[in-house]
Amino acid sequence: MRRTRSSRNKAEVKEELEAVCVDEGGGSSGLRIEEEEEEKPVTKKRRGRMKKCEPTEELDSKEVLKTMVMKGKAPVDVECKAKLGKAHVYSEGNDVYDVMLNQTNLQFNNNKYYLIQLLQDDQAKIYTVWMRWGRVGKVGQNTLVPCGADLAKAKDVFMKKFFDKTENEWTQRANFEKVAGKYDMVFVDYSPKDNEENMAVTSPPSMMKPSQLDVKLQSLMEMICDIKAMEECVLEMKFDTKKAPLGKLTVEQIRAGYSSLKRIEQCLKKKSSNKQLLEACNEFYTRIPHDFGLRPPPIIRSDEELMEKTALLEALSDIEIAVRMVQSGSVSDENPLDKNYRSLKCLLQPLESHTPEYQVIVRYLQSTHAATHNDYTMTVLDIFRVERDGEKDNFLSDLHNRMLLWHGSRLSNWVGILNQGLRVAPPEAPVTGYMFGKGIYFADMSSKSANYCFCSGKNNVGLLLLSEVALGNCNELLDANYDADKLPSGKHSNKGLGQTAPDSKNFTTLDGVTVPLGPAVKTSVGRSGGYTLLYNEYVVYNPAQIRMKYLLRIQFNYSAPW
Repeated sequence: MRRTRSSRNKAEVKEELEAVCVDEGGGSSGLRIEEEEEEKPVTKKRRGRMKKCEPTEELDSKEVLKTMVMKGKAPVDVECKAKLGKAHVYSEGNDVYDVMLNQTNLQFNNNKYYLIQLLQDDQAKIYTVWMRWGRVGKVGQNTLVPCGADLAKAKDVFMKKFFDKTENEWTQRANFEKVAGKYDMVFVDYSPKDNEENMAVTSPPSMMKPSQLDVKLQSLMEMICDIKAMEECVLEMKFDTKKAPLGKLTVEQIRAGYSSLKRIEQCLKKKSSNKQLLEACNEFYTRIPHDFGLRPPPIIRSDEELMEKTALLEALSDIEIAVRMVQSGSVSDENPLDKNYRSLKCLLQPLESHTPEYQVIVRYLQSTHAATHNDYTMTVLDIFRVERDGEKDNFLSDLHNRMLLWHGSRLSNWVGILNQGLRVAPPEAPVTGYMFGKGIYFADMSSKSANYCFCSGKNNVGLLLLSEVALGNCNELLDANYDADKLPSGKHSNKGLGQTAPDSKNFTTLDGVTVPLGPAVKTSVGRSGGYTLLYNEYVVYNPAQIRMKYLLRIQFNYSAPW
């Protein structure tokens, strides 16, 4: 909830702005007025003039792995050298005096943050307020306000600064309302994770119990639970993990991001004014912090760019599930891989390569690799039989026309998929990018799904899922239709018809489920205007029509560049 700014005399304003500047070594540089953090347009410097002294140099923030020891519900900012390891973030119950603010203004190339923390010394009731601000991706400038043993004063400094930057009351932040020209609040999940305070203290490798899992399953769990790899995934998508750490961004914040994308979608559809589109993009980048360095955040002007941001939010949603699982408590001497597998609540059994089902699956993979996807080949490393808790009981097994179909996704998404199942995009998500509406998409050509693994020459191992999909009566479509989720009466799924598909003469069955083996042939169904799709697309809108059956660990062998 926000209030109208009350008038304050100059003395009050000056008193609020007084702070102690702390240099990189954590030493005091004396009292001075805190400089406004607003970013100024870049101007050319005239020769022969002395360089103005800044309170703190704005340094490039490099990707360096830093150890954060959790004491309390939030870590002390690693740039607060004077208090790091000597103090903790002050909290009262669920009230944690730690906040990250964010503001993006594309018109003026502003993309900045403001961090405020109330700190209490570990050995005494001595309080300070730490503030750091600057452009996203930069260390920026900082101040440290000493408040001695006066907790009320420290709270007052903290709350006044929060109001000054947001025009919202700290005590009413649960009802936060964004004010034009002011910072937005990045909502963070401070709910305690099991055993979170002891996460930094782990048994040395020599003391750790050996994993009880099959070696193939150990390798899989290491791959899908790699938080560093997940971070790299969203960093490639320009998400700023410093301002919104993985595992702390709330579901509500992600939903707010979806709402902003939906607003952008409406602007693009209605061809709204540049001003309206600019405001919508500002809102999105403010809610979901991005790091573009010194470059201005790009305006989202196309469906392709909108789809990229939707994919980012989908990845963040699945990563939140993964981080919560990895950070959950465990028996003290339990191997982390075993603990993560237990938390996954999904049975994964390695298949032996000599078994008939293994050989059918490999044949299915290789025989449906599309001719147009010729920049790589695929090698099967492992195949796992999948049984997610509760999925068999919920599956609509009585629905006819059940096929074994492919689904591909980024590595960062697999903990969420295996734990929660394949899901339909939330109502607040834009529909752009979903060719046949918000549903769960499958293919009968392996490489069509493999492209959604987003592997590369550097990261060339991905995962492909085979699911039993109860298609029932398919509604056949030739053109994109964003409202296709509203199925005609008597239809249970959509099938986008492609120019090329597996030949039905080669189909086989596996446990009563149709396996559309290749090779693929040109389809006989046609029309004068041609096809929209090169290959078939199958879409269901009810997760109960899906039963995950096999997970393939695939090595992508990319052709050497010319």
